Amino acid sequence: MKKALFILLTVALAYSCSDEVRTVPKEQNPLFSMSRAVSLDRLDTKINLQKLGIINPTKVIKKDSILIVLDREGLNKISIYKQDGTLLGNYLPTGLGGNQGLYILTMHLDEKGILSAYDFGNNRMVEFDMNQLGQAGFGPTFTPVPTDKKHLCAAKWGSTIVATGMFDQRYALLENGQENFFLPYPNYRNADNSQKSILFASNIIKIKPDGTKFVCANMQSGIIDLCSLIPCNTITRITEQNLYSPKATVKSTRRKPVAYSTDNLFGFVDIEVSDEYIFALYSGRSYNKYKEKIGYGERIVVFDWEGNHVHTYLLGNPFTSISFCKEENAIYGLTNHPNSVLIKYALD
Repeated sequence: MKKALFILLTVALAYSCSDEVRTVPKEQNPLFSMSRAVSLDRLDTKINLQKLGIINPTKVIKKDSILIVLDREGLNKISIYKQDGTLLGNYLPTGLGGNQGLYILTMHLDEKGILSAYDFGNNRMVEFDMNQLGQAGFGPTFTPVPTDKKHLCAAKWGSTIVATGMFDQRYALLENGQENFFLPYPNYRNADNSQKSILFASNIIKIKPDGTKFVCANMQSGIIDLCSLIPCNTITRITEQNLYSPKATVKSTRRKPVAYSTDNLFGFVDIEVSDEYIFALYSGRSYNKYKEKIGYGERIVVFDWEGNHVHTYLLGNPFTSISFCKEENAIYGLTNHPNSVLIKYALD
């Protein structure tokens, strides 16, 4: 896995032997059951990013005839290309400066054309108004988050920011200059909230296009959480799908208080959302077997916004990330094995 992903996944973490993982029976578990699984056929659209000079990107979003590229390890975090490979610009150089980015795990393009990403190295949201691409002054704007607590994952809708991090509770809600905290962590043996905040630190958050709900999926387990965003600074939980817990040891020590097993199953690699559905790219791989390739997923598990499992798409390629195109009603999957390629899959 790449450096920035390791930084997020290993905040006070290590790999070791541990207790057995708690699992939901496979016949009842949408991550393993094949009762609603269908193959998702790829289309002829296949963009060889390697030939365009885009090497090992983290996530690629196709918008009309342009490609928005996130690169965790590159000299520039976010770059924009024409589909023929013409570079339109590098807009977020790596670093700690005013217009730079440090550690960005994923990005999201909403229906209004706002591209957003959370930089947990610089403690701020980064946004681009893609409607202004090509105009003078096009570039990032920044919204800082409080620095008294460690925020690790965040998503923004309008002026509202939802985040996870090293908190006593599961979520932080930043709205109108105020930060409030909500909801308990998933139960995990005798772990206290500090240990749970480390154990469940690795997440991806996406907000529903209308701003009323959000989904939080954990990378180190089969836990996916759906919540409502209520006016007046309130988060309520719709459902918590605890499909399997992380396989880890929790210790009451300051050094490495949480240790994941090498055969812990990696969870949700990436999340995309539409008005109706949540598309969760699932790995199910262990470090013990796949090493640095654990961050690949070969199935997309689809839920509605009430947490019901709709179906599972089986993919012909292992993807590191996905993006959803509403206009084309399609999923674009990114694979970096053996080359960097963007592949289009049409939805039903």
